[in-house]
Amino acid sequence: MLPRSIRIPILLLLAVAAPACRSEVVPSQADPTPPPAGADTTPSTASSPTSSTSTTTTSTAPSTSTSTTTSTSTTTSTSTTTSTSTTTSTTTSTTTTAAPSTGSIYDVRPASNLPAPPLPSGWTTRAIGTSVEGRDITALIRAVDAPEYVVLVVGGIHGNEPASPPTVRAMVEAGFADDVSVWLVPELNPDGVAAGTRWNANSVDLNRNFSWDWRAVDGGNGPISEPETQAITTLVNEIRPDLAIWVHQPYGYVSSVGETDRSLESAWSIGSGLPTRSGVTQHGGGESWTVFEAATPAMLIEIDTWAATDEVVRAQVAGLQELLTALGWDR
Repeated sequence: MLPRSIRIPILLLLAVAAPACRSEVVPSQADPTPPPAGADTTPSTASSPTSSTSTTTTSTAPSTSTSTTTSTSTTTSTSTTTSTSTTTSTTTSTTTTAAPSTGSIYDVRPASNLPAPPLPSGWTTRAIGTSVEGRDITALIRAVDAPEYVVLVVGGIHGNEPASPPTVRAMVEAGFADDVSVWLVPELNPDGVAAGTRWNANSVDLNRNFSWDWRAVDGGNGPISEPETQAITTLVNEIRPDLAIWVHQPYGYVSSVGETDRSLESAWSIGSGLPTRSGVTQHGGGESWTVFEAATPAMLIEIDTWAATDEVVRAQVAGLQELLTALGWDR
């Protein structure tokens, strides 16, 4: 068995510099500068996003209509002339509930009500830090003596991604080999999850706050300025995982970040049904920081819907299981 000190380079053929060609984590839309702190970001529809069909306006002769305006003017002199004009317009508008995969990345979404599975025997919990508002950032830990491999999975980076935390919690049910130590962090951003917002309580997007390619326009007051990013970067440096997995939604792909082994994204794709997407990086992103600064192989999972259902969660647990099998880390 190879020692852990040389196993990471086997998974990660890491270039010293960041790749020349970069693509955003968000593939299907631009990721604009977030609204200023204090702005009203509540969506116009209360709980689920909606879309409207196109509006059709028709003009008809007077008949049954939505609205009728009649204008009459009368002029009297030697003779009387009456002029009457009638304009009728009918406007039809249809509003339908949008598919769960639609909606803005800035919409407010409540946390999922999916129940957490019971913690299996041998698992413990630990607070790895606290949020801006003082909530514990909790890790679910499967500790083993002298582990051959260490896996870290992080969810709830954006508080309005309701499928991410239950997906990570459900991974306690995956079949890990006896020599694999596991750290699951379901809610890196517990304040955001409680509020249903993308940002933490300081109105900072945590996935722009990491130090790799950090930018002042959307990354907070400085690289790793937030207690949540401080907690997870400290944990990564403490446990030195052989693989870190970051779970987001709703863009629908799985990616081995940087030079992380492409076969890993293929395995997850087989189990989950998500397509693969290579070459993904994100300025200030946790998954990119993990690879390019912490020198740790990392994967980005983008669940393909805003919905948080048992079916959605199970698909990603199946992806993880296929990955463990491909690596020989399953039981």
